[in-house]
Amino acid sequence: MEASNQRRKSVTKQQQQQAPATSSFASIVGAPSTPADTKKSTEWMIGRRIKVKTTLDEEIEGLIYTVDRATNCIALDCSAGSRHTRKSLAFRIIKMPHIKEIVSVTSDEAAAPLQDPAIAHTSKLTSYLPVNPVHMDRIVAREQEAVRSIRQQAAKIGVGVTKDAQDIFDALTKTLPCRWANDTIVVMDEVIITPPYDVANCKANTSAAASLARVKKVLEGERRRLKIGSSQ
Repeated sequence: MEASNQRRKSVTKQQQQQAPATSSFASIVGAPSTPADTKKSTEWMIGRRIKVKTTLDEEIEGLIYTVDRATNCIALDCSAGSRHTRKSLAFRIIKMPHIKEIVSVTSDEAAAPLQDPAIAHTSKLTSYLPVNPVHMDRIVAREQEAVRSIRQQAAKIGVGVTKDAQDIFDALTKTLPCRWANDTIVVMDEVIITPPYDVANCKANTSAAASLARVKKVLEGERRRLKIGSSQ
């Protein structure tokens, strides 16, 4: 019976020691005393300077940027220097259960000197750029455009062709719309150039005689510039 009581006391002591890392986080930094105040908002925590020690014994210090009850995380602004002079911000997002110890907390007034003297009387978050809504349709459009661009670039790379063939393609595509069809170069969707990509290898329908003459002239000039001799 005595051993059982000791085990229960040990478990209770461990729970008490672990409490500050999770549900007691708000109370440690000075949470409102009434449940109504706690449910109303966590804005009172924003801007406080806090120093915490994680379960990995890493000490992190910064201004509390936000407290997210949904994900049980806090975001700390760990940047150094004035917000009006530094070019970038460094944020750390920490899960509250990963906080082993809160080393120190300073009040809003104590953290005020971190701002420029001219705006020390204002809220410590007024100098942050506003967080605007994320337009998912724009993000999807940008993703689609990036994929389309990558595919267009990939289409300009011949598969299983020689270096000379790729050099010829790259040279032609600077002035004429080209694409690969296996190892054949298709120019303006009217003229095809088959290996070994010489002037004699250019072919087109009778209706595209003008385009064929143009492609032959450009190809001859590019082969000369690239110092690629005739295969014949």
